[in-house]
Amino acid sequence: MSEAIGDRRLEMLGAFAELALSLARDLHGAALAAEEPEAKVRLADACHRMGRGLRQTLALHERLERSAERAAREDAGFVVEQQKARRTRRKTQVKATIARLVWSEYEPADDDAEDVLERLDKVLDAEAELDGFEDEPVETQIARICRLIGYELPPLDPAARTPAPPEAAFHSSA
Repeated sequence: MSEAIGDRRLEMLGAFAELALSLARDLHGAALAAEEPEAKVRLADACHRMGRGLRQTLALHERLERSAERAAREDAGFVVEQQKARRTRRKTQVKATIARLVWSEYEPADDDAEDVLERLDKVLDAEAELDGFEDEPVETQIARICRLIGYELPPLDPAARTPAPPEAAFHSSA
């Protein structure tokens, strides 16, 4: 249900509740003013039915409001969970990339590599708490975090970054 439709329904229920209350007051006054017992009973019964309708309208209004509030909380929770998942994926991606670079330079028994990776964990935990962490370009994050942990990125091979032209891939000497 769209928010506009929900708001309109609540508005209509509120207006109906006001009309029902007004009519119940009129019926109450007419029942009190009636002189014949049959007329009093008939008007009191109509007032009772109008009161019942008013109570049902108010209960429905309250239920719809609670439902809308619950939906808004669930939507907000969903957004928070999605953002948390994106942060976790980004953190994993950055950590895996930097760890792969570190282990490509160090021997498995090298304590320097362990020190770099420990600093990486601490810095990455702090960075992941910053607003917009998951929105920043991953290459920028990796470079910045490497600087923060005191790890110098190896130079990139320009040939590895430039894809071969499509025709070179299908070139045949036959």
